[in-house]
Amino acid sequence: MKKVLVGACIMLSLNSFSQKVSGKLNFPKSQKLEMVTETNKTATMELMGQSMESTVNSTMTEVFDISGTDGKGANIEHKVKHLVFTANGMGNSQSFDSEKEDDRKGEMGKIMEKSLKNKYTMSVDPSGKITAIKLDDDNPNGTKNEKTDAMAELASTQLGVTLGLPKPGDASIFKILPDKEITTGDFWTDSSSANGQKRRTVYTVKSITDQEVTLDYTEDINVNTTQEIMGTQASIKSDDKVTGQVIIDRATGLLKQKTATMNTNATMEAQGMTIPSTGKTTITVTVKPA
Repeated sequence: MKKVLVGACIMLSLNSFSQKVSGKLNFPKSQKLEMVTETNKTATMELMGQSMESTVNSTMTEVFDISGTDGKGANIEHKVKHLVFTANGMGNSQSFDSEKEDDRKGEMGKIMEKSLKNKYTMSVDPSGKITAIKLDDDNPNGTKNEKTDAMAELASTQLGVTLGLPKPGDASIFKILPDKEITTGDFWTDSSSANGQKRRTVYTVKSITDQEVTLDYTEDINVNTTQEIMGTQASIKSDDKVTGQVIIDRATGLLKQKTATMNTNATMEAQGMTIPSTGKTTITVTVKPA
């Protein structure tokens, strides 16, 4: 009996290691997916000999409406359903809820307007890359406003969310697995560089079951950019070290959950001052049928 149990365990172990997964996505037909991103961020800034702490907590809900699925990919309509955050620092506190009319009409609402109205349809190929983008008729992101765009970019950075407009050739949020078959223990590297930001991510396949693919990953993010803050040009440099895990639905290849813990060391130079800071951010992304 003992030999039978040992043999069964060995067979199960071998089976889990021999399973292979393709990087091709199988988009579900006529389905809406809801993606919720929860971010909790703490930071400490050294200014004029004093340490100043701040916290930012945010939750963003996006909806992806999948249609036109075929062997060449899918058309996916994207919109921001809800954004809420609270921020505390330097003796001040601020909150925002996109479902509250007074908040939408306020100063922060005006800054976030283009992000909240960022409705578009993207064509995505079976590997998860974006092949085309079509803006909704009411999407204001087709026009540029350097001041509000810079403020919105700064706000999204502080909130730890992505609110910009993707471009053809970009990897969509659904693009995680490589363009090859993978099995347990395999690893690969993704690298990108744009707008003063360099990113290097190493994924390792932790496990494969009949339902899910689990990946562990580490990420290095280096930022060297200039932004306008309160009418002043500021030079920002930061180094982020990230560890996390990704869970993918095996049947579709689509993201189910992603977690990240990020430790940041940064400096900002403005008006002749150098301001160092450190921070820690935790992010949880969950995807489920809407």
